[in-house]
Amino acid sequence: MQSSHRHALGVEPAPVGRHRLRVDLEAIRHNTAVLLSRGRPVLADVSADGYGHGAAEVARVATEAGATSIDGERGESNLALYGMTDDPALRPAMRVSAVVVATKTIDAGEGVSYGLTYRATARTNLALVGIGYADGLDRSASNTASLLLNGTQRRIVGRVAMNALVLELGDDTAQVGDEAVVFGDPAAGDPHVREWAASIGRPPAEVTAVIGLHLPRSYA
Repeated sequence: MQSSHRHALGVEPAPVGRHRLRVDLEAIRHNTAVLLSRGRPVLADVSADGYGHGAAEVARVATEAGATSIDGERGESNLALYGMTDDPALRPAMRVSAVVVATKTIDAGEGVSYGLTYRATARTNLALVGIGYADGLDRSASNTASLLLNGTQRRIVGRVAMNALVLELGDDTAQVGDEAVVFGDPAAGDPHVREWAASIGRPPAEVTAVIGLHLPRSYA
């Protein structure tokens, strides 16, 4: 395979609708209520544009749900509000996913993406997914992290490119248009943002803040 993501699977990634960032404001409302039920005031920390969730929207929903104050320059990050802790009662509010834009089969010895940092040890199927470092994904995910595709965690192989990354499927297959999830709500079967953050050695709040800076948000 050639050394650019354009040629990695033979096509240019589709420019429209290839990735999605959804913020569940009901999760913010739920998390605020849970924290209040434990008998302490809730500080709605909206630093870094609400850690990528949208400061104005988070502040509105959190105060409607009973948060007593808003903080945007100082104070400890209230990551619990965003569901970014390991507390099972709290719901992660951000979900990031992208679609498969191409597929290909390669033989043993063939390489993937820039610099050919990955070479297949056996014949394998690949899926090109339309999200990359220009969308806020950390390039340290290259050859390390995984996305959830059709119910199975699939490892990223080769370097994360500007607008795309490649997943190794082995003998399994995928279809153009299939959704690959970076992270979301484990209650819905998605990986937790903490899992993605741990795989690239970054704090969860940094992950969501950076991705939220790059991708357009939709709200549920």
